Amino acid sequence: MKKILVTGGTQGIGAATVNLLAEKGYEVHLTYRSSSKAAEELCARYSGTVFAYKLDQGDAEAVKNADFLVQHSWDGIIFNAALGSGTVKQYADQSDPFGAANDEAMMKVNALGPLWIYKKVKDELLGRTEPSKLILLSSVGGGIAAFPYFTLSDGMSKAAVSFLGRQLAAENTHTLIDVFVVCPGATETPMFTSSTLSKMTPEQRAAFDAAQSKKRLIQPEEIAYWLYQLLQKESTVLHGCSIDASMGLGIRPGIQTEAGLSH
Repeated sequence: MKKILVTGGTQGIGAATVNLLAEKGYEVHLTYRSSSKAAEELCARYSGTVFAYKLDQGDAEAVKNADFLVQHSWDGIIFNAALGSGTVKQYADQSDPFGAANDEAMMKVNALGPLWIYKKVKDELLGRTEPSKLILLSSVGGGIAAFPYFTLSDGMSKAAVSFLGRQLAAENTHTLIDVFVVCPGATETPMFTSSTLSKMTPEQRAAFDAAQSKKRLIQPEEIAYWLYQLLQKESTVLHGCSIDASMGLGIRPGIQTEAGLSH
């Protein structure tokens, strides 16, 4: 049974991925920072198949001391855990009007966290005799395109994740490690709900959906499906790629402000 690690696996894209992989017969290990109840429910639902570990990947010492990361031989790691402009408020000190704590948290959790985890597992991965797949989740904002008034440190962190993916791919062209970056667009997750959707009236939400590419939001299960595909052996030909999973938003970022021109 192949072992997959999913960071931030208790909600949104992470939870959808854990569910799909468990149903496909994988042994899935997930990390969480505060959603212990959701983690327990997933482990109970897939007893003996899904395992959870508490980890704050924005804390370098926590990652260094996370022995579970090197106690398993990973067939794949999906770097999904991240903060958004809404959820960062639950993580960082909000007493500073300058917002430096938010900026630092964004960079530590979103960008440095995947880097630190990779550094922790690198030797184990290189010692494997079977291929392993590393999939980094970035975002269309920062990973593919730039959007006006997007939270600066959020976009910067996602751009750093995309660079990390390219760098790791360059360093592993002659190894059994395959590296990919996936950049989702607006996805209906708890994180996006917290930062954006929760502030809308039903009428505003309907107008917002209609203004999106394909006139709807992406669902977490759709991204999970493609993450599953990248875990397959045939994905090696895509080693090093950054996948724009935004239904066209990345190729036409102005669509966010073109609602009046939509038909």
